[in-house]
This record gives sequence, structure tokens and C-alpha cells, in this order.
Amino acid sequence: MREILFRGKRIDNGEWIYGTLIQRNIWGAVFPIIRAEDIGYGNFKEWEVIPETVGQYTGLKDKNGIKI
Repeated sequence: MREILFRGKRIDNGEWIYGTLIQRNIWGAVFPIIRAEDIGYGNFKEWEVIPETVGQYTGLKDKNGIKI
């Protein structure tokens, strides 16, 4: 079974973040969130990302070993 990963650019600094995609619905507005790191005890680091930059990992790597 392959791992399902997503990526997106952070809103604050434009850095690419890789992890699980979740969506938060706050007062009728939907915000895409990437959950990237488990910091222990069921807590995670999460970042809001720019919706247009969200994409799913294909399961393939390029010739340099970087995830596509």
C-alpha cells in the first residue's frame, strides 16, 4: 500500500510543506491545512497552505530521487 502525501506552499513564507491534507471549516470558510509532523502525544504541527498550490504525491521519484 502506498503512502498518500500532499504538498502545498505555506501562506506565511511560501515554503513547500509535505504531509497529510486536512480541511478546516471555520464559520463557513474552508481552509486547506497540511499536517506534517507528529510532535508527540497526539499533537501535530499544521500549516495553512495556499489552495492553488495543493497537489498529491504521485508515488514516483525523479532521476535525483526527489518525490514528484
